[in-house]
Amino acid sequence: MFSNKRRVDMGGGQRLNRKKLLEDKRKLRAQRLQKQKEHDSALKIQAYYRSHRNLSRVRREVREVWSRDVLKVLKNPKLMDIPIVMRLVREFIFFFSWRLDVKRLSTISKLLYFCMTKQPLKTNYLGALADRQVFPLWVVQASKLVNILLEYLRKGMTGNPVAALLYLVDIKKSAILSNTPRPVVQQIFRNYVIWIKKIANPNTSFYSSINQSFLHLTTSSPPTSPPPPQSRIAVAALLTIVTEPLNIWPKQPNTTKDSKQLEQKRSANLVSADRFRRNYAENILGVPLIVSRLSGLGLGALGNKCLAWENVLGVVVKAIGGMEKGGQGGLSKMVVAEIEGKERAPLALWIVGNLLEIVVPRLQSLKLLEKAEFFGAIEKLLASVNEIPSNLPIGLKIQLGNIEKKSFLDGMSACVKGLEPAKCHVIYKLCLSLAFKYTDSKRREMLNAIVFSSDIIVAIYKSLQQARIHSLPIDSWDQDIREMFGLFCMCYNHLLLIQDDAEFFEQQKPCTLKEIHGIVLILRDMLQKLYWEGTRRLDLKNLPTEWIQLRKVATSLFRQLRVRQSRRQFCPAESWIMKGIGFHLFKQEVFEEKVSFYPRAKLILKEIPFTLTFEQRVDLLYAFIRDDRKGLNVAGSLMISVRRDRVLENGFEQLYKVGSAIKRRIQVQFRNELGLIEAGIDGGGLFREFITELLRAAFDPQLGLFQQTPHQFTYPNPSSYANPNFRDHMAYFRFVGMIVGKCLYDGIILEPQFANFFLRKLLGYRNFVDDLSTLDPDIYKNLLFLKKNSANGLGLTFSVTRNVFGNPQLVDLVPNGSKTEVNDQNRFKFIYEMADFKLNREIAQQSKAFVEGLHSVINREWLLMFEAEELDRLISGTPVIDLADLRRNTSYAGGYDKNHELIEWFWDILDQDFDEKDRRAFLKFATSVSRSPLLGFEHMNPKFCIQQSGSDTESLPTSSTCMNLLRIPRYRSRQKLKEKLLYSMKSAAGFYLT
Repeated sequence: MFSNKRRVDMGGGQRLNRKKLLEDKRKLRAQRLQKQKEHDSALKIQAYYRSHRNLSRVRREVREVWSRDVLKVLKNPKLMDIPIVMRLVREFIFFFSWRLDVKRLSTISKLLYFCMTKQPLKTNYLGALADRQVFPLWVVQASKLVNILLEYLRKGMTGNPVAALLYLVDIKKSAILSNTPRPVVQQIFRNYVIWIKKIANPNTSFYSSINQSFLHLTTSSPPTSPPPPQSRIAVAALLTIVTEPLNIWPKQPNTTKDSKQLEQKRSANLVSADRFRRNYAENILGVPLIVSRLSGLGLGALGNKCLAWENVLGVVVKAIGGMEKGGQGGLSKMVVAEIEGKERAPLALWIVGNLLEIVVPRLQSLKLLEKAEFFGAIEKLLASVNEIPSNLPIGLKIQLGNIEKKSFLDGMSACVKGLEPAKCHVIYKLCLSLAFKYTDSKRREMLNAIVFSSDIIVAIYKSLQQARIHSLPIDSWDQDIREMFGLFCMCYNHLLLIQDDAEFFEQQKPCTLKEIHGIVLILRDMLQKLYWEGTRRLDLKNLPTEWIQLRKVATSLFRQLRVRQSRRQFCPAESWIMKGIGFHLFKQEVFEEKVSFYPRAKLILKEIPFTLTFEQRVDLLYAFIRDDRKGLNVAGSLMISVRRDRVLENGFEQLYKVGSAIKRRIQVQFRNELGLIEAGIDGGGLFREFITELLRAAFDPQLGLFQQTPHQFTYPNPSSYANPNFRDHMAYFRFVGMIVGKCLYDGIILEPQFANFFLRKLLGYRNFVDDLSTLDPDIYKNLLFLKKNSANGLGLTFSVTRNVFGNPQLVDLVPNGSKTEVNDQNRFKFIYEMADFKLNREIAQQSKAFVEGLHSVINREWLLMFEAEELDRLISGTPVIDLADLRRNTSYAGGYDKNHELIEWFWDILDQDFDEKDRRAFLKFATSVSRSPLLGFEHMNPKFCIQQSGSDTESLPTSSTCMNLLRIPRYRSRQKLKEKLLYSMKSAAGFYLT
């Protein structure tokens, strides 16, 4: 059954068995190695466990002995000496655990506090600094102890450990400085400096630990409130701790010896100092909103002590310089690179903001204002601020908000007030940089501080005069001049918003009218370059940002000065007109739909239209209207029928809802009181009569929609909402706005004149205190009195009583205003609020409705070419009557001609016997409007005509105002003509309509 014959595998089976054998051997070897590792690991774990168990036992035993020994020493201070205290500290560090030994930390801290404050040198813990043998051990021990105490602070705990830490870090508080020989004190301070350098070394976690402690102890959302009460002591301790390394950091060696060793030492110190300052800046000055976090307790320490003002330049310059050398491409580039796409603000930007917030309020007290390097340091900060994008994270917006606080602004204004103009440039630059970052309300607060508490406008103007800006071409303006002029424009524009006309025209503060005229010329020529011409260096299509900002603030000032000019002329009219601009080319560019170049003409019309003459702008307005008529999609005319006793109501019912169709020709049929249609075909005269009667009814103060100022100027009635006859009073305001727009569109002059402040509302402008004189001169006079005198004891409150159709109504100017008394501190706010209420808020809704109706016919952009006084001329004509122009454009009929004897008498009476008031009365009698047409009587439609009306010398002259027709009988004497004409004018007897 079994064969003893040897089997031979001819297919290579032996090789396969060999491979399998080797693989098995490798697996066995790996298993042996794994078991050996497991065995070794088990031994290590057992050793660690035995060591930990033994260490825990030893610590427990040492802790028990230490607890007894420390109590003995505390009870008997005579036992206290340096070896014993160092042994107790060493043992405490050996067994310390946060879970078990917080109370013992308080105990050892109590011992150290007593030792450092009460004991002489031989028994004082700090006395080890004078012992060369003990000092190395003391450094290691004290460093570990500081780390424990810092962690204690970070946890927000207070008590003995905080006090011990303060005395340990601030050696000047120790008792060893008294009654100790000077050489020994010097040795102590040398070793103390060595120790401080060791714990504050950039390679250690000293400042990063403090950074974390600050963040932990002052956390709030957002971190703008003071630290919680339980954390304030700990925060104050941290501030003291961060002070000392700055105060004692050694200055670089000052030696003239040329030795390689000294040079190497000097270089090493410089590198170490640079790294230290950068570490300090990153971890302390880089704490977000640190001044806000330390509000109420930290600003003094952080300012007067922490920055140790004699070292502030080094901190600022070296911190920024270190960042630049750190491969980040400069602080400004680092800011931009880090801020993009991140919600959290970059470290570099917090440093910039904190430094500005700390340094600027104390500029006057630093005694650094004469040092050129200080200005260089601030300029580096500002260079980084200028690079900051506008879309700031929320934290940085808070930071910029802090920079505008009163202490900061007072520091800037005090600095400007105390410096010569030539040395103020860095402050100008700071103000300008921040102003462009602020929101409107915050910018006003900053400008309030620097404009009204210093002579900054005068100072800048003197600097500009020294730079000969009046004769300096704009191409030659360097960055300093641009920045000074930009801030001058911003500050002066802000002042003009509040300054009254008496200060501007009579007192001539801060600049004389002659100086202001020079400023106007500078602004005009500069803006002509920046809007129209450009220069060899300035391409208008690619204008640099700084020039765009300068153009913006210069435009604002130019417009504000123009407002003053419109109220009272202080320089010739031609001073505002740009020279050398061809109007034909300008007009062509305005109507060019697709310009391939910079749209300069349209930009001028939008920003500074008054640099064109009034006549040129009227020409553009009528060109816009003609162009608009061509684009109307409606044909034919509108036919309306109105009763003479219900012109306003019938006109409203038939025209209010027609929309843009009101621009079409409107034909009117009048019905009498019986409802019968009057004879006649409307060739334009009846519509003009309809407009005249409709607006006379609408503007009648008895109706309640509008009322008049003491000088008979019309404006909306603030109480129109309470009129029971007009429940939908806003619709009537829109309708009247439409009718006024229709008159502008058709070139019809209206008799009623609007108040100046209401005209400004139609243009979208906000009214200010000086505009109040056109509404209520008495209130305006009282507010000016209040501005210059004390408000205490006057019994005024932030409220006003207004008459609503005979019923008094109390209105608060501010929330709870009737209970807020006006005093010297808030009187300027009261003046502003009162003027704002009377001129803006009280008629805001009525003005809005009127403007909506007006703009439905006349485009807003067309009206913005004009100022309020010019808009008055557009609507109501020119106040001065040019008799020569009227005579040239008068036609005659019925037997009269220009050479007729009665016609000669007529013109002689108007010229020689009538004054301006009589001439206006005559023009109103003949045409229904007392003012001249906008561009002269040549544009009156239909033209003025004098017709003979018979030979009855007892009848009166009559007029057809809708046709601008005057009928005069053939009087036989000049005196008779004059008497009859005056009687008709003043009594309206003989008024005749067709």
